[in-house]
Amino acid sequence: MRVTTAFNRLLRLPGASVIDVSFGAAGVIVEVRLRRRRRVCSRCGQAGSELQIHDWRTKRWRHLDLGRTRCVIECELRRLRCKDCGVHLEAVPWARPDARHTRDFEDVVGWLAQQMAKTPIAGLLRIAWDTVGQIVERVVSEQLDERRLEGLLAIGVDEISYRRHHRYLTSVVDHRAGAIVWCSPGRNSETLRGFFELLGERKRSIKAVSIDMSGGYEKAIREALPAAEVAFDPFHVVRLAQRAVDQVRRDEWNAHERSHTPKGRWIKGTRWSLLKAPAKQSAEQLALLAEVQQANRSLYRAFLLKEELRVLYQLQRPTLASAHLDAWLAWASRSKLEPFVKLARTIRLHRHGILAAIRLGLTNGRLEGLNSRIRLISHRSFGFHSAAPLIALVYLCCSGITIQLPR
Repeated sequence: MRVTTAFNRLLRLPGASVIDVSFGAAGVIVEVRLRRRRRVCSRCGQAGSELQIHDWRTKRWRHLDLGRTRCVIECELRRLRCKDCGVHLEAVPWARPDARHTRDFEDVVGWLAQQMAKTPIAGLLRIAWDTVGQIVERVVSEQLDERRLEGLLAIGVDEISYRRHHRYLTSVVDHRAGAIVWCSPGRNSETLRGFFELLGERKRSIKAVSIDMSGGYEKAIREALPAAEVAFDPFHVVRLAQRAVDQVRRDEWNAHERSHTPKGRWIKGTRWSLLKAPAKQSAEQLALLAEVQQANRSLYRAFLLKEELRVLYQLQRPTLASAHLDAWLAWASRSKLEPFVKLARTIRLHRHGILAAIRLGLTNGRLEGLNSRIRLISHRSFGFHSAAPLIALVYLCCSGITIQLPR
């Protein structure tokens, strides 16, 4: 068998024929010829004889290694003059435009980037750390399906900090698909307006949006989707009640001279007995809670208010949620506990969104899970200097992209 035939069968480069094989300092250099004669612009995809040949250039691409040896593909290509894109090399089926690596090589890098950090990928494949990021961006730009933005019915919006000094990303998740469909730097109404502008007329299909109680997001949603229902995430509502309980405890602690007295030290030690749900408390914490019931009525009333708000999301009949919430608001308003009086005013303003979340069964729990994955992506890379490479990895790992390895 001739060596060119062997390499044709070994490499299986689409649209190419091996014409020569040599060994050099760069490794195994496989010279190929493009079988297609039709001229195709690598930028816009236009094809035909109207693309004039400017000149010829020889280009090399790094391919998957052959054992311990690098494999380099070499081909002489036409530089075409496109009336829309200018002068560029013609398109080849085995590599993406402007890439220095073959499509198979880049797909392997993309698949590995879904599993591990950039540094071990760079060491494994013998490429630069920055090259990994550039390849990921090319893979994402090709693999990210534009249809992900079509037919959205219920979405969730949340922010996540990716760097110190208040650097945030806003991510949008499709509740039906369970994947991130959009991500951008920032966490205000202007950031979310960019998503709705990208959707255009496609935003009319959205019927519900789940968010936390952030005023900026709600403002953008009301402007862009006046007919959609806004549902406030249950976790954040209950967390507001937990903060109110903790504020009541702090006020009592300050009133009893903090930790300078036995009473103050005892109040400080009740924190987790007051914040945790009874079902998750240890025997010691439950015993301490019983002491709170006997010794400090204000603290125990705050605990009961918090738990009664949690029960709102555990009702077997969601139709009872409205009456339950109204009763809770009345109790909190006359509780004589200032943190809960303020909380009652806040919840009364957001009452419709809280009940909508119960009726529609929407939470941001899926978003919180994806946020944990984004944090893992950021931590295993030891952070990012800018948002663009992180967003590319977020799309690669959290938007449902499936990379087919070359086989």
